[in-house]
Amino acid sequence: MEFSENVARLSPSVTMAISALAKELRDQGEDIINLSAGEPDFGTPEWITEAAVKGIRDGGTRYTPSAGLPELRKAAAESLSRLTDGRRSVRPEEVVMSCGAKHSLFSACFTLFGPGDEVLIAAPYWTSHGAIVTLARAEPAYVQGAEERDFRLTPSDLDGAATSRTRGLILCSPSNPTGTVYSQEELQAVAEWARDRDVFLINDEIYRSIYFGDDGLTRAPSLVDLPSESLGPFALVEGVSKTFA
Repeated sequence: MEFSENVARLSPSVTMAISALAKELRDQGEDIINLSAGEPDFGTPEWITEAAVKGIRDGGTRYTPSAGLPELRKAAAESLSRLTDGRRSVRPEEVVMSCGAKHSLFSACFTLFGPGDEVLIAAPYWTSHGAIVTLARAEPAYVQGAEERDFRLTPSDLDGAATSRTRGLILCSPSNPTGTVYSQEELQAVAEWARDRDVFLINDEIYRSIYFGDDGLTRAPSLVDLPSESLGPFALVEGVSKTFA
């Protein structure tokens, strides 16, 4: 079969390939620790599964508005607002629901970027970040921070990688695959770099609640924790797959 140019440059998912290999080896009796797919090892909490069953029984199975149920968007906005300890009020109209963080990332990239655009991606990176940019027919450009900083990027790193075609920047903090977490100050420096260069900033924060820092925080720093004046155009990608399985 001859594929279209839309997918011709894509490669099979490395994550899924490793996951399949781990399963195959485990089935052969090997003692395998699978660090491929980012899936929690606990079950979905009962209050969530019960609510899902109740929603189905109550008829919540019809088409929804494309941006998501209004009451769900409102609840998500209120949740994000609470997590900022009153520093920011997120409005429901700023929230778009999707069927997963990858769907949100795809929608953002496909909407914002296209042929001729370059998108910086913090490396080491989740393999789908580059694939999604490629699907948008833009060019991924990988930029890596110093190992002694656990690969976190600085404005200097970004200055060295940006070109006249740079239109976007994708971060992932807490990071898949390294686990590194940007402090609020580091995140603010990167956000202000993007603001000053009119680069659209996307932070993949799907692992935000899985955080074990020694700073007394229960969640990793987020873009919504930053002062409004530090932010240019940005998108925050969140979800429940990691936090609630």
